[in-house]
Amino acid sequence: MKRIKLIKIVVCFFAFICVFLGYKKYNGYKIILNASNQPPIIFAADFNSGDKGTFKYNVKTSKAEKISDYIFHELSYSDDYEKIIGVIWEDRFQGIAELDIRHYLFRPIVDLEELNKCAKSIGLDDIKYQMQGVTDIHMPKFYKGGYTFFWKDSRDVICYFYKENDAPEMEVLYKTDHGNYSYFIKEGNDKDLLFVESRHEIYNQKIERTNINKNNLETLGDEELLITSRKNFSNSTGNMDVSNDTNRIVYYQKPNISIYDIDKNSKININSQYLFWQDIVYIKFSQNERYVFYAVGNIPFFWADGYRLIFYIVDSKTGNKIQLDKWKNGDTFYGVDW
Repeated sequence: MKRIKLIKIVVCFFAFICVFLGYKKYNGYKIILNASNQPPIIFAADFNSGDKGTFKYNVKTSKAEKISDYIFHELSYSDDYEKIIGVIWEDRFQGIAELDIRHYLFRPIVDLEELNKCAKSIGLDDIKYQMQGVTDIHMPKFYKGGYTFFWKDSRDVICYFYKENDAPEMEVLYKTDHGNYSYFIKEGNDKDLLFVESRHEIYNQKIERTNINKNNLETLGDEELLITSRKNFSNSTGNMDVSNDTNRIVYYQKPNISIYDIDKNSKININSQYLFWQDIVYIKFSQNERYVFYAVGNIPFFWADGYRLIFYIVDSKTGNKIQLDKWKNGDTFYGVDW
């Protein structure tokens, strides 16, 4: 009698496990099915196998297709998702370039020599090219027919580069007395919003919002939105993204992936990600902002090579998440956008 009871308990336990695993697999299938309708994940990498360049990642098939031999450092999509912009830092070209991802056409925007001339005219120190892969220009983005970017590794100056009657022009858009991790500019009808993720202290990050006058780009003051703790100082990619309507920020605050609603001054935790000797390296909204992509980087022993990345997608409405890929040791990533 006891044996029959034990068998029933074991059968029920395994039945529960099967139902749970089936439910989890179904949720993963739904995420893959719906997320694959979004524009592809784009990343730049130098793989341990020797292959390097910029790649288009298919969420449904987990396959990466090379779309350029150039590594687009710290790349980002245009608003219409038809182009990407990035820093090219190679012997053959140093500067900012874009790639038409419909036809994979490479177009240089401005080289380092021209940028240095513009920098000198507004009192900024010039940048010298020393080696491939280690750039001194960061996070270029499309903006008002021109381009913005951090100037130099300190990331305390955001520049705006554009051409006036074919003549190159550069202005300082935002300047602080401290370094920053990342920034986002959202254009509006009457004003543009600049979000800056900065580091006032080594173990803290502050996300600020600064109003920018659309006509003369003067800063009109800033508003502190939230402060979250940072695990360490080594990650310079930032761990936040801003929705297109500028009402929501997705970010990581140990141990949660959270979304902060600016208008309501409230946050929700959509899932947890416990880290052990790891960092959140990238975090991005999907185009429709239903899904959040993030990458966890395993910190290498004595920094013998770069982070070993693991890709995830989480559904912001249900909190369900799925692991996409775990890349190999020695694979180095230089930028991701979705």
